[in-house]
Amino acid sequence: MRPGAEVAVDAILRGGTFVGAGATVGSGAIVDGSSLFDGAMIAAGAHVKDSVIGSGAIVGSGAYLDGVVVGDGADVGPGNELTRGARVWPGVVLSDTSVRFSSDR
Repeated sequence: MRPGAEVAVDAILRGGTFVGAGATVGSGAIVDGSSLFDGAMIAAGAHVKDSVIGSGAIVGSGAYLDGVVVGDGADVGPGNELTRGARVWPGVVLSDTSVRFSSDR
């Protein structure tokens, strides 16, 4: 964990997760085997597994990401489910519960 990172006391970090400077992980969130770059935010109750979350990107509450790359400054709204190689380009905003996506690798 880098300086300035904040992780809620009831959040779970597993599997060599990297948390960059100024990144935040909210209450009840689970981050497993993932990299959160500087200023990334994982909201309460989100689950991020084997993913890369870019600088300043946001993963909303209750979102589920598995094997996903989220670009810098992107916003994955609450309740979205992205798996199996999905990519969210830098700056893209996915509204609340708008996406359930799985791509073949």
